[in-house]
Amino acid sequence: MAATIHALKTRPDRLRQDQAEQLRQALLPFEGAMPEAVKALIGHIDRQTASRNKWTFVMLSPEQNAIVVDYLADHSARPLVALKLWALCFKHLRTDTGEILLTREEIAEKLGQEPKRVSEMMTELEGFGAIIRRRQRVAGMKGPGMVHYFMNPRVATHLSGQERDQAQADAPLLRLMEGGKPT
Repeated sequence: MAATIHALKTRPDRLRQDQAEQLRQALLPFEGAMPEAVKALIGHIDRQTASRNKWTFVMLSPEQNAIVVDYLADHSARPLVALKLWALCFKHLRTDTGEILLTREEIAEKLGQEPKRVSEMMTELEGFGAIIRRRQRVAGMKGPGMVHYFMNPRVATHLSGQERDQAQADAPLLRLMEGGKPT
């Protein structure tokens, strides 16, 4: 008796990888003028592309992830919510940049928390080195700019080979804890 392998047909409303890449490339010239719109569109493209297989690919360091999970469980002011936040970060990760595609307000809504509490937990993660926080100036907006969160490539990345090695070399190390505070 011989077995046969059949390719599963995909739904026509899903993007092929080459189509998704063309759309991403077409959006790049607009990233400077409309960063939030482009970020949202690329996130949508990534979700439509990934949904064909029902999951996305991110290389996760089991050791580094365990350090983050242990830290949150042992030291966070709100350990259960912080662990949920950590999982949510992976669910909304832009696969080509490592950016977490949610604003503080969106995270707060999804977790049923006040935005201030989300800021506190993200500050814990940043202080520990699990995420990287960058501010981007927004035309017409006062203050230091809008916060964008990125996964530390030492913990999780989509990059491979020399690109991954370089991103990890440039990224901060997870900091060891003394008395619950980063050293």
